[in-house]
Amino acid sequence: MNAQVQGLIAMMRAAIPADAPRMWQLPVAEARRRGDAFFAMLNHGGPEMAERRDLTIPGRRGAIPARLYVPRNAGAASPGLLYLHGGGFVIGSPDTHDRLTRELAAGIGARVLSLHYALAPEHPYPAGLDDCVDASRWLGAHARELGTDPARLLIGGDSAGANLSAATILTLRDDRAPVRFRAVLLLYGRFTHEDTPAITAWGTRDLVLSRHVMDWFKDHYVGDRGRAEDPYLNPLVGDLHHFPPSILVVGTLDPLLDDSRLFAAALEKAGVRTELHVYEDGLHAFAQFSMLDMCAEALAKLSAFAILALAAPQSP
Repeated sequence: MNAQVQGLIAMMRAAIPADAPRMWQLPVAEARRRGDAFFAMLNHGGPEMAERRDLTIPGRRGAIPARLYVPRNAGAASPGLLYLHGGGFVIGSPDTHDRLTRELAAGIGARVLSLHYALAPEHPYPAGLDDCVDASRWLGAHARELGTDPARLLIGGDSAGANLSAATILTLRDDRAPVRFRAVLLLYGRFTHEDTPAITAWGTRDLVLSRHVMDWFKDHYVGDRGRAEDPYLNPLVGDLHHFPPSILVVGTLDPLLDDSRLFAAALEKAGVRTELHVYEDGLHAFAQFSMLDMCAEALAKLSAFAILALAAPQSP
């Protein structure tokens, strides 16, 4: 095993007593507090921003909180990235993904709008997706107010946020919405709520993700409302033609490995320019573990892909 990953796993296991309740055994509020505390440790350091401010975006159910990051290398009309954080649709916020968002902002030279979309179980599917769609429409119409070029917009997210990014693209396309994203950044996403071979093989392992916590997330997010044929829940079954150029990153020590492999293959079959980068021994959420060399490598790949996609001629 990668020595850095091995050391990280040992550190995480030492920090959690063997008899401590797991996330899926906790009340949601306590699970969120534990998640906030864990990710707070990962947000130290990283690029400094020229500006970082909170704002709200109008949505169909009311105001949606968000945070704007302006890197020091952003021009007067920079690209814009709508970022959707991970957390199984139940935990997480712009706070938990602060450094990751700053790294992408600086790497791309883009203003980043990090969205605090509605979380389950208080707001089950499709509430969170509705917020992402509403924020996308708003960004397309108001990009210039943020100092962003509306013709150079990106969307991306990790884990649940990658699912929401793909579902947002499909929803906007099917609704013939005027906003267009030039590229999609997808970090170790969940693109089908069915079991994949990687999830089946994962067994009882608990390395950032476990079968128990994934089922706990799913129960809160969709319960018995989910349909396998719903492309906005399971983007893998959607019509992916005319999807924007996409980059996917995932590690081999992640039960969602096959989600990225399958989605990348489906995108390529639909004629979408696609890059898939698989990192040996990469854990779920590894792009937030700055002590890993693969974290910096993946962030560089994501940034380079975004910059090239923004420079390419727009498709009709």
